[in-house]
Amino acid sequence: MIVIINKKARLYISLAFISLIVVLSSFGVYFSMSKTVFNETEAESITEDGIRVPIIMYHSIMKKSPELGKYVITPAEFENDLIYLKNHGYSTINMTDLINYVHNDGELPAKPVIITFDDGNLNNYIYGKPLLEKYQMKAVISIVGIYSDQFSSTYASTPPPTSNPDYAYASWDQIKEMSNSGYFEIQNHTYNLHSTEKRKGAQRLKGEPLEVYTNVLTSDIGMLQDKLAEVTGIRPNTFTYPFGSISKESTDILKKLGFKATLSCAGGVNIINKNKEDVLFRLKRNNRPHGKSSESFFKNICP
Repeated sequence: MIVIINKKARLYISLAFISLIVVLSSFGVYFSMSKTVFNETEAESITEDGIRVPIIMYHSIMKKSPELGKYVITPAEFENDLIYLKNHGYSTINMTDLINYVHNDGELPAKPVIITFDDGNLNNYIYGKPLLEKYQMKAVISIVGIYSDQFSSTYASTPPPTSNPDYAYASWDQIKEMSNSGYFEIQNHTYNLHSTEKRKGAQRLKGEPLEVYTNVLTSDIGMLQDKLAEVTGIRPNTFTYPFGSISKESTDILKKLGFKATLSCAGGVNIINKNKEDVLFRLKRNNRPHGKSSESFFKNICP
């Protein structure tokens, strides 16, 4: 038997179906052709593939300077970022928290975010630390060892070449203080490979024998590992690539050095899974430039 539905009947059926969708939508139920999608408040940062972990990359914080730009922001911008993250329900974690989540029985908050600083600039200590304390948030700072060595030895003998927070780097005493505060986790950014003169960061040179490259990384990075363990009492578990320059062989070398995670400079948001160790290597980060409002910068990264 064939049932013929006239135009008027089809219209009533369509309207009824639309009304049903509206009613269901009001209860937070949505439909997709392939899967069910829950509303954002239910899902938080959990996705089908894992937990969403954005990482923000900062370098310098300066009050007034011609250097303000891609890698230098003001204290007010950093404070507004912290306020934005708090107001949007984000909780700061450090790399150890993330590693424990993947490797062990660690837990993560509903909306985790990682704040990172590269290089060990003195202004991170002067401007960043008080703001982290004020808002009870934490960050990861990756140190270039030779910079801190130079400023520490200078402080110990004669007046430093500059104590201007726009140009100076944190001394070992200040790094120890940051670590002990609980607001900063200290990580490895090479001892003396933060350069583009011979090689770009920790990248392998063209034609360089693998054994030579392995020795270069092991010697330099291992030296800073030992120094940071001596200063802070904690051996870093994360390596931060200078300039984001990565070679295909570097991950295996760094794993042998004991690192559980690495940070890149590639943009994007990380999806983290328990018991999948490789998700912790070459983690994506989003560089925070000067001149954008917190709302504009975080719009797609930390909505």
